[in-house]
Amino acid sequence: MVEEQFSEEYIKLCVTYATNLIENGLPIIFDARHLSCLIGIDTKELYSYYQLASTLYRKAVIPKKSGGSRTINAPSENLKYIQRWILENILYKINSSQEATGFVPQKNIVDNASYHVGKECVINLDMKDFFPSISFVQVYNLFNRSGYTKHLSMILTGLCMYNNELPQGAPSSPYISNLVCKNLDLRLSKLASQIGAKYTRYADDITFSGEKVIVKYIKLIKRVIKEENFNINHKKVRVQFSYHQQMVTGLVVNEKIRIPPKTKKYLRQQIYYAKKYGVTSSLSKQGQTKANYKGHLFGLAHFIKMVEQEYGDNFIRELKEIDWES
Repeated sequence: MVEEQFSEEYIKLCVTYATNLIENGLPIIFDARHLSCLIGIDTKELYSYYQLASTLYRKAVIPKKSGGSRTINAPSENLKYIQRWILENILYKINSSQEATGFVPQKNIVDNASYHVGKECVINLDMKDFFPSISFVQVYNLFNRSGYTKHLSMILTGLCMYNNELPQGAPSSPYISNLVCKNLDLRLSKLASQIGAKYTRYADDITFSGEKVIVKYIKLIKRVIKEENFNINHKKVRVQFSYHQQMVTGLVVNEKIRIPPKTKKYLRQQIYYAKKYGVTSSLSKQGQTKANYKGHLFGLAHFIKMVEQEYGDNFIRELKEIDWES
């Protein structure tokens, strides 16, 4: 910079900026041109993705098991590549809260459920329209407060957003949601500590567990969530005592972590029908479609293996024996 004859004041400003990013464990990025070089694309191309981001998504409506539907906005392959670069090189460098267990490297639903095993009472709350509730301003503040310039924070945010909402379908969205929720996690974990409870959050799924007395604090929990600009899906608030089957992120947690019996029964039944009648005929008899059926069953088997390895391995072996073209 001295050779390029920049002023001493400007050089000092740049050094301070870079030092701050280093101290935060983040990559030094001075401007859009620098960012485009790091990603490996032309600066004009980077700006085009930023300006046209809202046109680079494909919408898909996926039915939920519980009824209703979920809208997925999937980015184009090129935009997805940029979002993944931002995720791996910037976002993952910023620590999420300890209580966030979803979409965090080296954490999964088993880790989430493990906090709530053997408790008198388990409370589950679900945040409604979780990703769309996260605004452009919240994501911009995330980048800017991490140390990036206003202009660069604006570009990084625009590349990760769709119509001023966090898109469900972008690879960067889940971890961004964790970082945006750090204050929510801080407040709820402090509350949990004060009432002798355990608290975790798996994406939009909030869980408290402890003695029966924690039920008295449900209104306070809801108020904190509301104050952090999220909405509760009141239909999905569940209170489960130890004499019920207590479920946390799809796992039974009464005495130890287990797969729900109905999940194993369903998979065993699907394998039996597929082997006896053939996949096409089996699906027809059940009124189901073949779209991603194989992936769905293998996914269930691997889910089971995470908790009950022997069961999971047996299911995987049996699934491999099926003639999927039948």
